[in-house]
Amino acid sequence: MNFKQKVILGISFLVGTPASFAQESTELGEVVVSTARTEVGISDAARTIHVISRQEIEDAPVESIPELLEFVTSLDIRQRSPNGVQADVSLRGSSFEQVAILLNGVKMSDPQTGHHQLNLPIELMDIERIEVVYGGASRVFGPGAFAGAINIITKNPTESRIRANLEAGDYGYLQGGASAVLAYEKHAHSFSLVRRQADGPERNQDFQLTNFFWQSDLNLEDSKWFFNFGQNEKEFGAQNFYSTRFPDQYEATKAQFVSAGGHKDFGSLRISPKAYYRVHNDRFELFREGDGYYHRLPSGGFANNEGDTITWYNGHNYHQSDVFGAEINASYEWKLGTTSLGYDYREERIKSNVLGEPLDHAEEVSGEHPSALYTNGADRQNQSVYIEHNYAGKNLFISAGAMFNTNSDYGDEIFPGADIAYQVSETFRPYVSANRAFRVPSYTELYYNLGGAVGSQDLSPESSINLEVGVHIDRNWAKGHLAVFNRQGENLIDWIRFVPDGDLIASNISELDMSGVETAWRFDVSKMNENSALKTISANYTYLTADYDPVGIESIYVLDYLESKFDLGFHFTFWKTVELDLNMSYQDRVGEFTQVDGSLKAYDPVFLTDLRISPRIGKARLFVQVSNLFNQHYFDLGGVQQPGRWMRAGVTFDFGI
Repeated sequence: MNFKQKVILGISFLVGTPASFAQESTELGEVVVSTARTEVGISDAARTIHVISRQEIEDAPVESIPELLEFVTSLDIRQRSPNGVQADVSLRGSSFEQVAILLNGVKMSDPQTGHHQLNLPIELMDIERIEVVYGGASRVFGPGAFAGAINIITKNPTESRIRANLEAGDYGYLQGGASAVLAYEKHAHSFSLVRRQADGPERNQDFQLTNFFWQSDLNLEDSKWFFNFGQNEKEFGAQNFYSTRFPDQYEATKAQFVSAGGHKDFGSLRISPKAYYRVHNDRFELFREGDGYYHRLPSGGFANNEGDTITWYNGHNYHQSDVFGAEINASYEWKLGTTSLGYDYREERIKSNVLGEPLDHAEEVSGEHPSALYTNGADRQNQSVYIEHNYAGKNLFISAGAMFNTNSDYGDEIFPGADIAYQVSETFRPYVSANRAFRVPSYTELYYNLGGAVGSQDLSPESSINLEVGVHIDRNWAKGHLAVFNRQGENLIDWIRFVPDGDLIASNISELDMSGVETAWRFDVSKMNENSALKTISANYTYLTADYDPVGIESIYVLDYLESKFDLGFHFTFWKTVELDLNMSYQDRVGEFTQVDGSLKAYDPVFLTDLRISPRIGKARLFVQVSNLFNQHYFDLGGVQQPGRWMRAGVTFDFGI
């Protein structure tokens, strides 16, 4: 079946079948979204944006942010480990480095590697909504929003509450968590703490994860302010994670961040400052140290219990990245719309024993083996100036602007863009969008050279031109969109292998165009029949195609994308107290990966199903959840075998105080 036939099949199925509608948000009311430098109402958005509402988060049969995003239109979540332990996020066929991750508008991107972008200190219970912005968005979110952005918005509580939960499941899975909210007339404070762990379904797939999050909000008459602090700690067996040549890998990470910001109104003028600091520590063990794995030899190197000795490996990789950022935005409302000016400063530093240039003096790595030293380092600064104007007439909405960016390592450049929408009728809103975006290489892409992976300091920044034409449709009981898009990429960065047993090399692919079509709908059955047990049906379909033919090379990320993705979701309510949620996803990935025996294997299509039943009893909500219901055996990324059927059960207590 060719591209045209697949597109027609997907569109005709979703548009022509009345019970097939995709996930856009539930009743959003006056919710504003961050598709521009100034927030706009979701009904005015002139590009594709998907909002996952609080109710959808509550209903989803998942336990973590990556698992939640698995069923969102055109999102590809390549999990190396379940339950939010380690996952890469791709949008419309992008690489995991090309999607900006934000928390309350604060950039959480990691300069070491995009593998750490989802090392977030929050849980699903902390989140009010998630905004997924599709297409290049550098003029709004800066470097990194190459293919789009995901902005996670936490709750701004108005009621004091206490919540606690306890869960258990297969493979030694345990989770305990608690949260508290103290809400007053003008300020509120919330705290959450969660701990989860499991032995894992296979050897070296165990994990431990701890999240702590604190938020304070101050709401005054003409201003609003927030303060966030969070910490995420993870330790996990990383079997085959980054290479099948050395399967017994292990990793431990710790991320801490603090941010503050808000806005103050002076009549028609709004000033919005923001500042943040994030530090991330990473210990990566190419050969896991511990009982049943490898131990250090007095003379240097490592050995396992079978007598295998690794003489060239004298210690683990240690990295610490520090990021400081500050920005200020001024927006002025006048008769022709809203004009915004902004400035953004970001400084990125790294200390490592493998990444960067040699330091003048080595530094000890705190809390690690005496031989662990930071011997290398690097730093760079990025400054951006933004200008944008938004016009919202009776039926016409226009957002146009540009970002002038200067980077201490890569010079100056301008990134313009424009989005236009026209309300033809109450239900029909076509739109067109054109934006240029870019990303600078991570420190791993520039400097890494160990275990058969070789970075390159000659890498250039990658850039893209993103074009999109689509239509939003809103029929009260049915909401959705249909979009056709094209991303013209230049100097795309990928890890490639020219021969099966060769090294992985970080390289710029000269040009790659990614084109696709997506359609997403949501059908609210309760608005047609309030007595129906079936409340909502959602469905998404995406088809992608790239014009680059990777003959003779193995691509690890850029050319391994989901060619077809079809998601279905159903939400039932029985007897007013029992909820049943069913999510299904068919995924067909192009590309190949290296197996443990060194041979190449094409990715096989997979059909995934998650199910949860959750009755409410007073203040308690019980649940039984099954991930991968039909026990599919598949690979999301490389040679990492994904878990089969995994059952969990638990209870959550929620009290107002």
